[in-house]
Amino acid sequence: MNHSMDKSVRAARFAIADFQKRIAVLESTREDLERQMRKLNDSVPETKISPNAVKEGYMAYGSYATSVIRRKENLQKTLDDINTQNHELSEELTMALEALDSFERVRARQMAAKAERAAEKALKRA
Repeated sequence: MNHSMDKSVRAARFAIADFQKRIAVLESTREDLERQMRKLNDSVPETKISPNAVKEGYMAYGSYATSVIRRKENLQKTLDDINTQNHELSEELTMALEALDSFERVRARQMAAKAERAAEKALKRA
């Protein structure tokens, strides 16, 4: 039974490490996308614009602004997807941590019972 428990503990620890890595990648990606979004917002603060819009100092500003607005919308969809994935992974990580905690509590009870049996045997011998 201990061998089976050890396998379960190792599997839970592996899953936890994997979830933590995946969450870290999502966080890093989110930060990068948010940085890109800020730059685009600085460039084109509008959320809607006519393709024929004109702005002093810009050539074909309307077309440029329209493409930037589309890019911001796509980035926002990606950020929303990342938030959803992050939430799901966080829930799975929580479950894996709870499973590991359960395995460790069971192992601690087994070790305590074993120590108690050893102490009883020692008392009987004495």
